[in-house]
Amino acid sequence: MFGAFHGVCGIASLSLGALIFLVAKGTRTHIRVGWGYVTSMSCLNGSSLFIYHLTGGPNIFHALAIADLIMVWAGVLQARYRARLRNWLWRHYQYMSWSYVGLLAATSNEAFVRLRVLKHLTAHSTVALPLLVSALIVVISAAIIFRKQNSLLARWRSHDGAQRPHRGAALRSHGARPTS
Repeated sequence: MFGAFHGVCGIASLSLGALIFLVAKGTRTHIRVGWGYVTSMSCLNGSSLFIYHLTGGPNIFHALAIADLIMVWAGVLQARYRARLRNWLWRHYQYMSWSYVGLLAATSNEAFVRLRVLKHLTAHSTVALPLLVSALIVVISAAIIFRKQNSLLARWRSHDGAQRPHRGAALRSHGARPTS
């Protein structure tokens, strides 16, 4: 029962997470899609805590689900309490981006467990292929996250309808931390 619910939540999370990177930041669409992502990720990670068929008990994946859940809600809290938090925008971007990276890595790992061709490939390989692919996802994602953060944060529009700020000014005025 939890498996099917977990699968639906996973597909929703993957889809909404990808969409959130495509929409303009700070808009109603961003907020609505973002809440959909938070809801689906909360259900996904929550349901994963009840799935034990792989090892018969709690394992590293349960710990990672809890960490991902904390990351998602830490990202929400950054935006919710932005008036009181310094660098909230940068942290919101980082928490939400890394929660999606965790989702991608977990999906990759699940594919190696579920898909016959990947199971076969893993069984006939001397390399820990699922771990290697997950590590590759993390490394590539890190490069994208850090390369894109300034331009994405600079394009963020404030809710008061102000014009888009200049690239450097956006990072300073909205509390984002620029990269060096």
